[in-house]
Amino acid sequence: MANETLPRDPLRREAFVKASRPEAPARPFIHLRVHSAYSLLEGALQLGTVVGHAVRDDAPAIAVTDTNNLFGALEFAQKAVKEGIQPIIGCQTALAFSGEASDSQRDRRRQGPEMRPVVLIAATEAGYSNLVRLVSRVYLETPPGEAVHLTTEMLQGHCDGLICLSGGPRG
Repeated sequence: MANETLPRDPLRREAFVKASRPEAPARPFIHLRVHSAYSLLEGALQLGTVVGHAVRDDAPAIAVTDTNNLFGALEFAQKAVKEGIQPIIGCQTALAFSGEASDSQRDRRRQGPEMRPVVLIAATEAGYSNLVRLVSRVYLETPPGEAVHLTTEMLQGHCDGLICLSGGPRG
């Protein structure tokens, strides 16, 4: 079909174009790790643009998971709902794992704990409340001089309604 010319008749042309497009996937893809301009020094997309991409791609939902903050959560949710897109609220943050460390890990911990990024997604209203608490705690309870991060102890008792994504290059 790629070598064929477009028919002149508008109805035939429309049918030709539809036939040449690949079929839509059986299950639509939903981005769960999107950073907006609220991910300071990481993202440049305005929330309206993020939602616009979801609309253009016929995505039923999209997540905004800015790093260490929920600054754009309300604005994002309002824009997404207005466009008929299910907003998914989340946050990416570093997680310092606790536990017994090997000798090589103890040497590295003198410079601070080893941290890996995780994405926490609010799956329920309770999950959103827990996410808000956890994001506040990372700023209030991180020792001075260390990068903002969660600890496994902070997560205890605040996991209900949260989904944790640990994939990614450093996950």
